Amino acid sequence: MTDVNKLQSDLDYISSALREDATAGGIPALYFLWGALIAIGFSLPDFAPQLAGFYWLVAGFGGGLFSWWLGARQSRRHGINNPKLARRYGLHWSLMGAAFLLCFLPLLLGRVSPEMGGANFLLVTGIGYGLAGVHLERPLLWCGLLMLAAYGVLITLMPPYTWTITGATVGLALFWAGFSRRAALRTAGGEA
Repeated sequence: MTDVNKLQSDLDYISSALREDATAGGIPALYFLWGALIAIGFSLPDFAPQLAGFYWLVAGFGGGLFSWWLGARQSRRHGINNPKLARRYGLHWSLMGAAFLLCFLPLLLGRVSPEMGGANFLLVTGIGYGLAGVHLERPLLWCGLLMLAAYGVLITLMPPYTWTITGATVGLALFWAGFSRRAALRTAGGEA
């Protein structure tokens, strides 16, 4: 049994070395999914605050599980088994989830205004996506930089509907990354 496991591990290593990981630049469907979920979810505090908590309970956990399943399926389809990369993705997005939960803390304690709380989500999201672009998927770097620039504008000008502007900015950045990735896959002859 150990020989079979070692042989499988060796074959996975060779396969990963020979083929490009299909998920290395991201899966376009996930960019579009999260772009839509975030744009809708971040607009709720401005227009239907009573629905925001329930929405994020369902969309956050459901979207996370769906993302995990889609990434694993994509890797299997292309014959890629890279547990180290999977752990890196898991750790990165788990830390992002923890940071999002901590963003709620000052809001729940009444230490920041709702407008400032919304902007803080944009700051954390920009840092998280920027670092994901450095370490995981390059298109996310530009998303992160766009979000950080939008955070600077929000903090400087403090316009109304901060939550909606934050969600729209993140959503547009993710749609941009999704279209870019899909175009790159078509150019390379991969599937989008």
